[in-house]
Amino acid sequence: MSPLRLLKPVAQLFRRPKEGPVLLFDFDGVVADSLDAYFDAFTGVCTEMGFDRISSMESLLALFDGNVFVQLVRIGFPVSRLREMAVRFAPRIRAVAESVSPFPGMPETMSRLAARHPLYIITSNDTAVVRGFLERYGVTGVRDVIGSDIEPSKVKKIRAARKREPRRTPYYIGDTRGDMTEARRARALPVAVTWGWHAEPRLLLGKPWRAVHTPEELEQLFLSGETR
Repeated sequence: MSPLRLLKPVAQLFRRPKEGPVLLFDFDGVVADSLDAYFDAFTGVCTEMGFDRISSMESLLALFDGNVFVQLVRIGFPVSRLREMAVRFAPRIRAVAESVSPFPGMPETMSRLAARHPLYIITSNDTAVVRGFLERYGVTGVRDVIGSDIEPSKVKKIRAARKREPRRTPYYIGDTRGDMTEARRARALPVAVTWGWHAEPRLLLGKPWRAVHTPEELEQLFLSGETR
């Protein structure tokens, strides 16, 4: 038997076991009930920019079947104007932030989960907007918020959070089919919440690891010991 094969079982003895989950939360549609506000702000910017293909709620939701920027380009939005759109959109969403409320039970659920497991928010929203929302509604224990102003790619943000918690199993909690796909690309287990932007049948097309229907069910999933 080769020396390397002999050493492998010994190395296994000194390898630290997994330390439990790290929870990576989306914000809009999971924590914040913001679809109507987001729709008004986004379609307003599209109209100003002369782009009329996002005029209905369904046309907006379809963007979140994948990466929103890729989907926009696929339906004809010029790549060269994506940055301009982001610049125009940011102050709109900040302006309506204080009118957005959390889904019932989510501030308490997140605070309890954050007391047990490392918890991050990874979002396409603005970091400062999310931090203000957490403070306003008394959400405690969140280790960090990583918004689109820090990094636009959700996949890269999930990977960055995984590097911070290398001994933990990453779970990404999202509410769109695109969230499920991007979580898998970043090697996180996708958990679908059914109270957000996409209905359950659409979410299941993204092949989530689990689908949960209430904040209580979400909390129980990560407090039950079922997660690895």
